[in-house]
Amino acid sequence: MMKIKAFTSFQPLRTKLQDTLLPLLLSAVITATVMASPLNFIEAPLYDLRQWLSGKPSIDERIAIVTIDDQTLNQMNELSPLPLSAHLRAVEAFEKQEVKAVGYLVDFNKVQRIDTRGFESEVLQDFYRSTVRMNAQGTPFMLGIPYDLTGEVTAPYPLSQIPQAVAIVHRDGTNFGKDKVTRRALISLYEKLAFEMSLANRIYANETVANPPGSYKSNETDAQYFMLRMHQNNGVVYDSNYENFSYPRYSFVDLIEGKIPAGTLKDKIVLVGTFQRDNPNDFTLMSSLSNSGLTPKVLVQANILDSILNHQGIAEIPSPILAVFCFTLSLLIILASLRIRPSRLITFTLILIVGTLLLSVILFQSIPLIGDLWLPLGAPFLSLTISFYLMIPLRLYAEHRKRYELEKENKVLLEVEEMKTNFLQLVTHDLKTPVAKIQGLTEQLKRSLSDKLDSKDIETMNHLFSANEELNHFIGSLLELTKLDNQGLRVNLQSKDINQLLENIVMKHRFAAQSKQILVHPDFEPLFPIRIDSELITKVLSNLIDNAIKYSPEGTRISLHTREIGENIEISIQDQGIGIPESEIQNLFSRFYRVKNDTTIKVKGTGLGLYLSKYFIESHRGTISVESTVGEGTRFLIRLPMNLSEKDLVQPGLTTKKIKKKLEMKKEMIHA
Repeated sequence: MMKIKAFTSFQPLRTKLQDTLLPLLLSAVITATVMASPLNFIEAPLYDLRQWLSGKPSIDERIAIVTIDDQTLNQMNELSPLPLSAHLRAVEAFEKQEVKAVGYLVDFNKVQRIDTRGFESEVLQDFYRSTVRMNAQGTPFMLGIPYDLTGEVTAPYPLSQIPQAVAIVHRDGTNFGKDKVTRRALISLYEKLAFEMSLANRIYANETVANPPGSYKSNETDAQYFMLRMHQNNGVVYDSNYENFSYPRYSFVDLIEGKIPAGTLKDKIVLVGTFQRDNPNDFTLMSSLSNSGLTPKVLVQANILDSILNHQGIAEIPSPILAVFCFTLSLLIILASLRIRPSRLITFTLILIVGTLLLSVILFQSIPLIGDLWLPLGAPFLSLTISFYLMIPLRLYAEHRKRYELEKENKVLLEVEEMKTNFLQLVTHDLKTPVAKIQGLTEQLKRSLSDKLDSKDIETMNHLFSANEELNHFIGSLLELTKLDNQGLRVNLQSKDINQLLENIVMKHRFAAQSKQILVHPDFEPLFPIRIDSELITKVLSNLIDNAIKYSPEGTRISLHTREIGENIEISIQDQGIGIPESEIQNLFSRFYRVKNDTTIKVKGTGLGLYLSKYFIESHRGTISVESTVGEGTRFLIRLPMNLSEKDLVQPGLTTKKIKKKLEMKKEMIHA
């Protein structure tokens, strides 16, 4: 016995541990699976979406761009990237403008190919000496050189002696998106600083320029990168229709011809690069979500330099924090699936998806001293998806199992209900015959022996007769209830005068009222006959008046009122009896329910009268209500429609046959 008791007390604890540990274990497995999955194909477009939705930082006004553009080539009638003499004039113009630094993003190997003679003349030496002089005077002049399969492609001698670094606009080809989109910038390659980082270090030669936030090293390429953020000016990054740049841009030809006002470029960091509309090598794809998609490389390099100078970058959320976040999302979905309906689970999952996206957009904004935080969305979204599609079948299985159990329970209840109905019908039917015999024999004995019995025996016979009447009334009520449950109610409409019905009922109960010195006061308005089932309505009114007499003290008053209100006839029966507590009123019309107090215990009843009364009234599309105050009395109010036809009749409640039919319909829907 002790073992059984210990086992049963242990069961709730074991169930509680299962309900707690299983969701945690399942969430941990999903999180581990997601974190180990390659999700760059999902993350890359989501990253672009976040870039598009997020606000962009403002430009650093110290940076300016000079482009060898279509205007320059047309006015000079030359080929890109122009003869060496033109570049010499540009360097001289920069000296006059007193710029802060120059980043020259021009491939001088191409210049040499279109201007071989220039590299064999004094022009080359003048260009070289000018750049050396600028560096010596504290104005960094740096060349950006290309990089191919063989490595760095340095400028021809003696330009190879000018400070230079690899200038690469990186595109995702083997990592991350693998879609040739520029999302990150190069910091160093093979432990050599890239062009923008090297130029920044030369501008601030007395201090070390730190790597932007979120910088990381790729062991595959032996390079350092950081995720790039584009800058805007008045909401514009690059407008391809008008060739507008976010940074101030000047045409190369205007520079060398002195059309740029003196002092315009003073203390500016100037980047010089090629920009021809018809040359695809001058552009890179930033994002399919941006306005243009294709963006000039020189503009991208200006943004890289801006991010380095102002310590702006995008720092990825650490993997442990991301794992905890994914675990939390999975756990929320799993717990929600066990507690809410599948339809609400869909809404809850969508809310989590949208909330995660909004959180990532908020974190993606520029935060002082931290930069922009990158919350990868691939792993959280996959966690939500796996959790949802894993739990939906489990929840549907649980719902199906629960529905199956309910069906079994309903079947048992229906069988019990049918057995109860059959039992009541059998018992009441079998009791009706002997009760009728007892009543007949009692009346016969009373008539035949009335002269031989003394007053005490006659009183005993009267009590026996009264008890038999009560038993007969009880059996009649049960028979009527079982008939309603099995066959429903048949209403026979006839035109009847409600006032006349009430008068007949009052006459029937006159003796009972007089025995308690209760005054039954009728106050009837003249009414037209209405269509009702007089037998059913008579039972209702008789039951209410009988109850009013039973539960009213001696010497009180019962008021009966009838009147016409709109399209209804209103019948009011008000007594000055014991009253009904408010807590009991809501159950007053239930089967076999009786108000429990000292008075009702002494009064015999079945608890079916008011239930049947409500049933009969509602079958006429009427209403019955009650108002009561304890110690003051009770008022029953009945309203019946004046214009009732057969098509308006209803069957209140559900009979046993209807319940069976409804259950069969549910089964058909489930199997379908």
